[in-house]
Amino acid sequence: MRISNERPTMPDPAPKTLAELIHEDNIIINPASEERQSVIKALVQNMVATGLVVKTQASTVSRLINEREALGSTALGGGVAIPHARIGFAKRPLLAFARLRNGQGFNSLDGASVHFVFLALTPKDDDDAHRAVLQAITSFVRQAVHRKALSGCLTPADVKSVFIDYA
Repeated sequence: MRISNERPTMPDPAPKTLAELIHEDNIIINPASEERQSVIKALVQNMVATGLVVKTQASTVSRLINEREALGSTALGGGVAIPHARIGFAKRPLLAFARLRNGQGFNSLDGASVHFVFLALTPKDDDDAHRAVLQAITSFVRQAVHRKALSGCLTPADVKSVFIDYA
């Protein structure tokens, strides 16, 4: 019997760090309105503008996110919100991020202002990808030093650097 030292080829795993998941083009700093619906709309429009979402799918994305928000606030506390939806047309996780100046437009569980919004779209039938994305975000924001680093960001490049350095 011969034993091979070769590893079987495996499909590339889904990216699990925010640095891999969020592109600089999908980062918004201080959107014009900080009201929850406006921020979500700006992030969805950003995803359309950068080609992550096809324009004809934007209303479906917004509807699914709003349906999820109706179940309960995705503003977790600690200044973080993760509006998210599982999307049938997504082949991989799609993320966008907004850093808000005042963050008064979200109904957070702890009543605190929301300064960091992660909009996450994951494939409808991929439970592992959905869990991995939410885990990557929650693990990152759980650390006060990460939130403090994001607070000082003035540009999308600054935010991306924080994700690269810490995530």
